[in-house]
Amino acid sequence: MQGKLLKKTLLATALVPLLAPATVLAQGERVALEEVIVSAQRRQQSLQEVPISITAFDNSSIETYRITNLVDLNTLVPNLSAVEGAGGSRSVLFQIRGLYASGTALAADSGVAIYQDGVYLQGGNGALSNYAELERIEVLRGPQGTLFGRNTSGGAIHFITKDPTGEFGLKQTLTTGNLNLFESKTRIDSPQWGPISMSLDYTISERDGPVKNDGAGFVADFSAQGAGKYKSPKRLGDDKTHTLLLGVEFDLNDKLDMIYKFDYVDMKSTPAAAGIVAADSSIQPLIGPSFGRKRPKSVNNSFHMPINQIKQGHNLTLQYELSDTLSFRNILSYRESFLDSRGFTLDGLGQFAPVVVVFAVTSGQESEQVSEEMQLIWDTDNYTLTTGFLYYGLDQSAGGYGHVPNAFYGSAPPAVTLFPGSNYAIQSTAETESYAVYGQWEYRFNEEWELVLGARVTNDKKDYEDRTLLTGEVVYVSYDETEPTFLMGLNYQPAENMMLFAKASNGYISGGVVSGLAYEPEKAKSYEIGMKTDWLERTLQTNLSIFSVDYQDQQFVTSGSQVKPPIPAAQAIVNAGDTKAKGFELETTWLPLNNLTLAWNLGYLDFKFKTLDLELLGTAPSPHLRPDWTSTVRADYLAESLVGNLDFRFHLDASYRSEEWSSSRAVDYSDTGKNDSVWRLNAQISVEEIKIGEGSFRVAVWGRNLTDSDLPANMNVLGPVIAGTYEPPRTYGVDLTYEF
Repeated sequence: MQGKLLKKTLLATALVPLLAPATVLAQGERVALEEVIVSAQRRQQSLQEVPISITAFDNSSIETYRITNLVDLNTLVPNLSAVEGAGGSRSVLFQIRGLYASGTALAADSGVAIYQDGVYLQGGNGALSNYAELERIEVLRGPQGTLFGRNTSGGAIHFITKDPTGEFGLKQTLTTGNLNLFESKTRIDSPQWGPISMSLDYTISERDGPVKNDGAGFVADFSAQGAGKYKSPKRLGDDKTHTLLLGVEFDLNDKLDMIYKFDYVDMKSTPAAAGIVAADSSIQPLIGPSFGRKRPKSVNNSFHMPINQIKQGHNLTLQYELSDTLSFRNILSYRESFLDSRGFTLDGLGQFAPVVVVFAVTSGQESEQVSEEMQLIWDTDNYTLTTGFLYYGLDQSAGGYGHVPNAFYGSAPPAVTLFPGSNYAIQSTAETESYAVYGQWEYRFNEEWELVLGARVTNDKKDYEDRTLLTGEVVYVSYDETEPTFLMGLNYQPAENMMLFAKASNGYISGGVVSGLAYEPEKAKSYEIGMKTDWLERTLQTNLSIFSVDYQDQQFVTSGSQVKPPIPAAQAIVNAGDTKAKGFELETTWLPLNNLTLAWNLGYLDFKFKTLDLELLGTAPSPHLRPDWTSTVRADYLAESLVGNLDFRFHLDASYRSEEWSSSRAVDYSDTGKNDSVWRLNAQISVEEIKIGEGSFRVAVWGRNLTDSDLPANMNVLGPVIAGTYEPPRTYGVDLTYEF
């Protein structure tokens, strides 16, 4: 069935250019699709010239889709999943092409790398922090191990902030909406003073959580552990974020340019509501009859406590044109972050059993990151050679105090033991150093054929210290490994409006140590063919990539109690199997009329476990967050002078995800961990460029998740229960923007 559908999809794609001309030619003079510029090969290029499967969003698309965090990409990018994780870190779990990124342990890496302005962000938390102005977002699918390096086996997501313009300007956006949403986004650009231009972005974003906390007011006293007292909040999912982005550009001469950027994020929030959505029949009488897969209006998460996160970073990028064909770039970055997270519980959601405490924890984490990257790029008529050196250093420390109670709380019988009671505390530090040298050579035989060869060698060193205060044991462990990555590709351009490409590449996820248990690198071998085409005088664009990836020694995040010997109250990462992913991504954009844009993307993923070590994993994993089919359709229409001289813009997008597992493990007592296929709908209507003085005014009314899909977004199997967090609810609001 899936093979037939794939054949029909590819046939329909090939027929589109043949069916469309009658519609287009009747329109007379046409406007072409705008060229999209990306930096996927570490230099500025047209998206249609890059032999990589890429989804890119420019500033206008980011505003229209209201992309403010990684989770918002979940419904927009084929073969990508992104959901908010449970617990206090407000981390995001995501996958690209079947490679699932998870785990919050110190120095643990994932197979999808997050970048901001060319700098790798460890863990990716807070990577997209609702800046007032983003230049673009690039989602690169497939291994990017040559130019981006370690931990890009699944792909990379790159956020590029906007540079100073050198011209005086102001953009102010005020937003109000349901859940007491209030946002203020301010962007100020200074005129150029001599060689110096400046810009300032400042954002305030506040909203209430969608779920009421019936356990509000509970005071958790961690004074004995030096952590003070914390009070459970009234609502779960609250968010109050202040974001600052300062840019200073030094245009020193025609050849030398330098940009300094400082970003600061202060986020105060509460954890997402968590509840038990299914349980083994043997314990259901203890919890109550009410279980639900739908987002509840209230839960009793009495141990959920406020979260404080502060992140800041400095980025100094220097660009020097040494000659007409040779350029030098240097990116120096320093970043630090602080996380204070207190408390976590799970709720049975039943009115007769308002709260079931599974565990509670208080934790904090600090990190410092330094990176230095130098690049030399030769760009001639016959070839382009990109070479570079990277140093990356990361120091992290974390501490936590936990309590695993030995009885249910609430209306359940008071002395029923389900989990062994214990108190524990953990202090950990991790130091990471990574060095890499790389090069990519693109040789053009003629105007049609191009050969691409790339290689990178990376050395990773990690030193760990774990101290478990329950036993007083201190564990010192080191990790040192050197890994090569390669790329070989062939590009063919039979016509000016068409490029065909084929490539083979590999990548890896760094190994390490968690809870004293070492794990090896995970490796990927990828094979891909694709095409990028522009038809009908660049009014129709069709891009297709077909891939097959083998993942070896895949890293699985599991409970420490599952490994041998068991590690209680801890997370573990193990190499427990080999997997295979194959599929395709199809992205089409069409301008049937000058004022009408239609777009469609489709992703197919066939993910299989080839071998599994169940002695390490305990129970078999599920294809977590890996639906077979993902798709988005979009329509944008500009109605000029619809009312008087006012222009109206209409936007509608609908996204589809086929049946998928939202829990990481399958259990024999429930199929609750699997979500049915679902459509989600977003829309926006705006009045454009209302002239006021020297500037213009814009009013936009928008809605997200208009169908109010309320399925579990992410679930975890905890012995006899399945616990989960839920999708964001329907949201809507009004944007008022003034710009000059």
